Amino acid sequence: MRKKLSLLLCVLLCGTLTACQAATPAETAAPAQPTPTAEPTQPAVEDRPAVLYIGTKAGGFREYPLEHEGELAPEALIQGIGDLTGWDLTLAEPVTDGKGGMSVCLADSSALFQGPPEPQKDEFHMYSAEQLAETILDSIQKTLQSYYVIAPGDPDNLDIWYYREGEKPLELPELGLSWPLEEPYQWASAQRG
Repeated sequence: MRKKLSLLLCVLLCGTLTACQAATPAETAAPAQPTPTAEPTQPAVEDRPAVLYIGTKAGGFREYPLEHEGELAPEALIQGIGDLTGWDLTLAEPVTDGKGGMSVCLADSSALFQGPPEPQKDEFHMYSAEQLAETILDSIQKTLQSYYVIAPGDPDNLDIWYYREGEKPLELPELGLSWPLEEPYQWASAQRG
């Protein structure tokens, strides 16, 4: 009996040593993969419902579902805000994404620079250029953050940068507001002057 047990342990030890020697350095350094569990998981981006957020960080947002099939590009979400509100949200360039955020370049012909359409939709009536600008920028930011950050992540961790055509800083001269290229957008961080 002892002989059989010793032989079995020897075989197991040899098998373990052989497996360790066969592993490449990349395999031994790789983190262990989590095993699947029966708990529900967050749906993939393309399966998630899209919600448009209209409003401001300071005043709050109203939610509007956006019907879609498949994954939505950032441009489609921004166009959805424009279609819903009646604001021209034409982009000068496609939205780019990179480490930790997205960059948005609204065209000079957009409502951000030209003002709201006439007549305005009653539900989305803006009473000043400043109210319109803050609502456009905050709505795009909140919508992109909420769609592309999957729980349990914090949507505020997805930075949004705005810039003007020619990779110039976002400036609203009629309001005396600007945002530097190096910093992600926050309405409250606008430079005045």
